[in-house]
Amino acid sequence: MDSSTRSLDSSSTETHHDLLRRVLVSPASSSDVIPIQMPDMMDVDAQDDNEEEDDDAFDEAYRLHSQASHMGILDPSYQTFVSAQGHGALIYKIASRTLIITGDPLCPPSAYTALLSEVNTFRQSLNLKLALMNISEPFARHCRSQGHTVFRFGRERVLNPLTNKLLRAAAGKRILARNRHLLDPNRGGLSVGVYAPAVAGTVSRPLLERELQRVYDNWRRQRRDGRRAYVTQYDVFSRPKHALFLYVLGPDRQPLGLAALRSVGARAGFHLDPCLAAPGSPSGITDLLVVAAMTLLRRAGIAYLSLGCEPLPDLDDGRRGLGASLTRLGYRRVMRAVRLGGKKAYHDKFRPDDALGSDLYIAMPSVAVPVQQSLALMHVANIRLRRLFLAG
Repeated sequence: MDSSTRSLDSSSTETHHDLLRRVLVSPASSSDVIPIQMPDMMDVDAQDDNEEEDDDAFDEAYRLHSQASHMGILDPSYQTFVSAQGHGALIYKIASRTLIITGDPLCPPSAYTALLSEVNTFRQSLNLKLALMNISEPFARHCRSQGHTVFRFGRERVLNPLTNKLLRAAAGKRILARNRHLLDPNRGGLSVGVYAPAVAGTVSRPLLERELQRVYDNWRRQRRDGRRAYVTQYDVFSRPKHALFLYVLGPDRQPLGLAALRSVGARAGFHLDPCLAAPGSPSGITDLLVVAAMTLLRRAGIAYLSLGCEPLPDLDDGRRGLGASLTRLGYRRVMRAVRLGGKKAYHDKFRPDDALGSDLYIAMPSVAVPVQQSLALMHVANIRLRRLFLAG
């Protein structure tokens, strides 16, 4: 049983790259609202060096069952657990003496019980409590059947690049006008490119990787304060076989923005995160990257681009009693202490498809007041206790 963080090399079997390669080989269209410079390709039909090797167990599970809620795969503080019996895998983090599973188990529903039994044996050997975060409604139902307390705490917002109004110039006229300004060689002078370092046939650019990682690190340092919740710390290129990257260059060819498109196998689409502009760069770069991502996926006929989770202002679990009331009270206090109010408004600008969105849940074994697990979840969400106590 492997419960260590796995570092991936750049070689993998072709099946990992079906979605990525599909995006890379799809030609530009006259209806594109943003010109995108595609990566240099040595051989578009090239095969990976280790094509005959079987996928390792985690990567196979990820390829089949990954969702947007598995964003911890890019965070070096998260770890992977792989079933010794072949039941699947999952992503977790340990904080406040609690093992927090993030996202659904990477396995079919029929294997939930067996996989979680192995996880429970592992965590009990370390005397850890259990919490589950960012789980789907189907898995939340399974948790309820096991006697866990389940809270609805957020909703995943998803764009459909095939039907999105911005790409048809039927909405977002201000965003599109700003994009045209930024991309005009005589005004903004910016350009948008794609980098896919792990796909065979593409040219590796180590200098670009270092520059883009530096953009991310500088951005995160600027945002590091007690009121910034749900900001995951990424090693952007740590899992290259599962992602491709959009970047924005300034007139001087220096990177000004970065967006990672991480494949989500369960949805045959991508999760856009992180999506950011370098400190001091012109306004509108993140909007430009979102529209560029939709443009890229529309070329490839891909109808799913997740923007991630929007936390709700209150927990919803339907329970009554002192423990439930205290838990909801604590959550409301957390929501007042952190900056999340603008997230929904920002997502709404891009016209998410409500039919593709889904509710997200937190679950934990039922106890009167789950203090330890709650502290662990706040740690994972980057919520500091000092700021919480100062909140009104």
